[in-house]
Amino acid sequence: MSLNCKELAELLYHGTFTAFSEIDLSRSAPKKDFGRGFYTTNDLEQARKFARLKAARENGSQGYVLTFSFIDKGDLNVRIFQSADEAWFDFVLRNRGFGCYAGLKDSAVPDIVIGPVADDAVGLVLNTFIDGVYGDPNSSEAKRTAIRLLLTQKLHSQIFFGTKRAVDALIFKGISDVYLDR
Repeated sequence: MSLNCKELAELLYHGTFTAFSEIDLSRSAPKKDFGRGFYTTNDLEQARKFARLKAARENGSQGYVLTFSFIDKGDLNVRIFQSADEAWFDFVLRNRGFGCYAGLKDSAVPDIVIGPVADDAVGLVLNTFIDGVYGDPNSSEAKRTAIRLLLTQKLHSQIFFGTKRAVDALIFKGISDVYLDR
């Protein structure tokens, strides 16, 4: 199956505090929005922001933005979330290991996932949701309340590569420095 996806047709960026050109999925952190994998965006400013944030967390003075292009190999399982809806919300809760959602598995684990970013501010909404502040976390009403609050945030798009097959479709194009004081 060939992909007709504008997010993958553009350059992809990854903000980091470590310079590298080869992707090693074993170094990926667990319990992220779409699971353990390699995250990119097609928003260069978002990648720069992440690079600065990650460098600051590591007490560094600079980060890096890695640039990639995507080569469609035609055999990848792709899941696309057009918006922050209940399906996206459940998927993020499951991958982040929240409450009763932890341990639930998808029947078909995607190679690539495209959808909104759930950043640290979004994490606060997720924690509050799990704590039952919006009502019973198993109810659609509580989910809709949390999603309404999330929609007040500017949710950028992220493109997740979760398998070696998916990562092998990325072509490294270059790296640029990002300094904390700029």
